[in-house]
Amino acid sequence: MLFLSLARIDSSAGAEIDFVTLASLPPVVRESFENSPQAKRYAFSAHINPFYLHGDFDGDGQLDTAVWITERATGKSGIAVFHGKANRLVILGAGRDLGNAGDNFSGLDAWHVFRRGPVQRGVDGKPPPKLRGDALIVMKTEAASGLIYWDGKQYGWYQQGD
Repeated sequence: MLFLSLARIDSSAGAEIDFVTLASLPPVVRESFENSPQAKRYAFSAHINPFYLHGDFDGDGQLDTAVWITERATGKSGIAVFHGKANRLVILGAGRDLGNAGDNFSGLDAWHVFRRGPVQRGVDGKPPPKLRGDALIVMKTEAASGLIYWDGKQYGWYQQGD
């Protein structure tokens, strides 16, 4: 059974998800991941605590869940976003490029939900995005941060600080 194979997961950073920790992930999210083609390529990761966050990331009025993952072949870290209403997963990082964020989020060490609202201008001076839903702030503490947001078709990256 795939659930048992995901019960203990090692990432390149040595973060391991044990059975009890994995049990705290909402069953619909865990089952969607386990039944997807991505389950063979990616594994849940305890790279950051908490290892998952909830928000309305695509702005459809339904709760979505973002979960830390690791690409099994390379050990690259990233985030799987489960869109609750659409019942689909979107992979960010973990071997997939996300603009200036790159394809490996292993250097990041903190994150939280940025509730839908105005975004302050970032360090590069580009106009900030207008959020359709909640976003994720990911950061390397005391170094840099970025906003991961849904633009209606895909996720984008907006550099917040260096």
